[in-house]
Order: sequence, then C-alpha cells, then structure tokens
Amino acid sequence: MIISPKMAKDKLGIDLQRQGDTDDYEVHPEKPVLKITTGNKSIELPIMIVPGTHPDTIGIAVGYGRTEEIGKAVIGSGKNVYPFTSFNGTTVSNIVPAVNIEKTGDTYPIAVIQTHNRYDTAQGVRTEVVKEMSLTEFKAHPDEIYEDREKEFEPFGGLKKFERTGTLYPRHEKPGVKWGMNVDMNSCIGCGACVVACIAENNIPVVGKNEVKRFHDMHWLRIDRYYSGDMENPNVTYQPMLCQHCDNAPCENVCPVTATNHSSEGLNQMIYNRCIGTRYCANNCPYKVRRFNWADYTGADSFPDNQKQVLSDATMDWNEPLTRMVLNPDVTVRSHGVMEKCSFCVQRLQEGKLKAKRESRPLLTGQNDQWDLKTACQQACPTKVFTFGNVNDPTSAVSAGRRDNPKRSYGVIEFLHTLPNITYFTRLRNVDHPVMLEKHVEGEGGA
Repeated sequence: MIISPKMAKDKLGIDLQRQGDTDDYEVHPEKPVLKITTGNKSIELPIMIVPGTHPDTIGIAVGYGRTEEIGKAVIGSGKNVYPFTSFNGTTVSNIVPAVNIEKTGDTYPIAVIQTHNRYDTAQGVRTEVVKEMSLTEFKAHPDEIYEDREKEFEPFGGLKKFERTGTLYPRHEKPGVKWGMNVDMNSCIGCGACVVACIAENNIPVVGKNEVKRFHDMHWLRIDRYYSGDMENPNVTYQPMLCQHCDNAPCENVCPVTATNHSSEGLNQMIYNRCIGTRYCANNCPYKVRRFNWADYTGADSFPDNQKQVLSDATMDWNEPLTRMVLNPDVTVRSHGVMEKCSFCVQRLQEGKLKAKRESRPLLTGQNDQWDLKTACQQACPTKVFTFGNVNDPTSAVSAGRRDNPKRSYGVIEFLHTLPNITYFTRLRNVDHPVMLEKHVEGEGGA
C-alpha cells in the first residue's frame, strides 16, 4: 500500500531519513506492516511512502491476490483486496471512506529497484542529470540551458570543440549510418511500457524478488523518477535511462578482452563470447546501465537441472523446448557470467538495413513518418518519448528533432566527456498558465 510522507511521519511515527540505525528508509528493504480494518474485514500489508499521495488517503492495488492448492502445496500470491470493494448500484466502487489503521510491529521485505529521491535539496543537486524549467522561464531566457552547457565546457574550448575532441568517432563528419536517439522528457509519463517491450524483445530474464533485493536486476532500460518542490505536492520527472552508446565510452577502455567495443555505426557493442565477467565496464559506467548475469537465468548453459541448482525460486524450466519458444530467436540468450546492456535493438537495425537494400533505396528512419525500423521502446511508447534513427541523415526524425530543439537539448552528465549518442530534451512545465495557477492551491493539484 502507498501512503504519504506526512501520514508516515505524523500518524505512524516513521523516520523518513533513517530506519533503525543502518539505511535510509527508501533504500531499506524491510518495510513496516500496517493492519487496515473496515467493518469486519481486515488486511495486513507493507507500506511504501510515495510523495504526492494525499495525507489522508491510502492507496492499495487490488492485484491478483489468491491462494491455490497445487497438489499438496499451497501457492500464495499477494493479498486479495477485492472483498473491500462494494457495489453502489451502478458499478463496483473501489473507494472505502472509513478505515482504521494500526501498526503491527512487523516488517516485510520489498524488492525495490528505484532508490532515487529529490534532486533540488541537500541530498544532491541533480541538474546535470535532470533539467527542467517553467515555460515562462524558458520563453524569457531560451538560451539558459545552452549557456549553462557552454559554461561547463568553457575550459575545453566550448561545446562544439568539446564534442569533437577525445574520440575516434567524430560526430557528423563521417558518411554512412550513425545511430542516435532523442528522449523527450516532456512526454514521458512513467508507464513502463518501454521496459516491458525491451524485456520481451531482447530475452531479458525476469530474475525474481530474491535477486532484485540483492540489486541483481537485469533491465536494460529503467525509468528513473525524481521529485522536486514540496514533498507533499511535488513535481515528478520521469527519465528513461539506458545505455548512452557513448562515442568516448568509459566502459570500452577498461575491458581486458575487448568484449565491449565501438562499431563504425556509433553503437557501443557487447560481444558475449569474449566476456569473462570482470565487471570492470559496469564499475566504469557513470550511467550504471550495464547488467551482469549472476546466474543462468534462462538456461543458456543448458546443463542438467541447472535451474534447480542456481535458482531456488525458478518457476519455469528453461531447458524445456516449449518454454524456450517464448524467447526471441533473433536475439542471443546470454549465459551465466557475462555482461549485457541495451544494444539499440541491433537485430532490428540489421533487418531494417536489409529491407532497404532489397528494395534498392535509402534507409528510412522517420522521413515523412516512414520507418524501416524502430527500437522496441520506441515502438511501444504511447506518448512518443523516443525518436531513433540515423543522425548523419539530415532528413531523419532524430536529426529533425535535434534541429528543432537546440535550446532544450542536453546530454546526461556530459561534462565527463563520454559523448553520449542519446540527447535528452529539457522538461518544460506550464505551471504559470492561469488555469494551472487556479488549480494549484492548497489540497489540489496532486502528483
């Protein structure tokens, strides 16, 4: 269940900064358990503190809670909250107006990947990662983002010189294909459709709760969320974060076997057969987007009973032919002990190039809304956050997006001279609009 920071602090006495004497509350896996009672019905659930929740409201996902008997074993999955709903004569109501809450004294471990918090407080100013302005500020000072970037790069001779030095792959100077992506922060709603699409397309294992608790998550693409402003009614910014395919990639310099290298088309590649699992590349990546296969999650090694040996909570036997039919045959199934990360759906890139070649025409990546290829995240996104294509082609959608938004464009922590091939567009908020000002009063306009 989710509650507000105010309810956690004032009504439950939970210290939001520290839990026990070890970890911050948000990072600590053990969450307090509350008992919710209404009438003769009660349920016990762990809490998650989510800024923006109304201070007198508790949110509970009805979920798929059930208990089933399979043979002699009883399989439990979540909690069933449907008995709390009611029929109001027209439809099923999910609102329960009067409930009693009490602390049980118990805790329950929750596997949480997202541990980011605010970016405008003493916890750390993250403007090198997330940039946002009000629309009024942007109209008054449209060059502010660009000028800030120029100031950062002044010791290196300015932004343009900075981008062209220190790399063997200078931008926009070589003919042919150079892959790049734009991410529009204005459009992202944090729905996670891109993450699901990426998992399905690239055979990314779902590793389970026990592995996630140890920070062994395998997602190639994650949605980072940041809060700013009043924590009771904050601004929330969602930022898709994936491999930036840097032209001056820190990961490439430290691999002892050249398992990760740079292609002539601007891709930061992974050669799984070479990887010996030193994890130097993950340590050297400032974006933390590389993943290590700690176990044989999908049976790539295919030795007898491998799933029973390495994953005690495995729910599928990946050595069964029927089970393996869920995997994408165009993508390598990675084995235990290798690194992996976003490949810009390289299998789709090859398919698109071959399609254009067969038809004896140039590759189309967004010209007049004509596409030979789209990455999985781009195809699945309902709000068109991602634009992908050939940045060397001035007619491509990705090039047009960068031309149309020169004052909003920036690269995440680009002062490290990684030269990322993903351009983010600054988040603009129309908070000064008369309608928004009218709604943004005490008790209204929650996140």
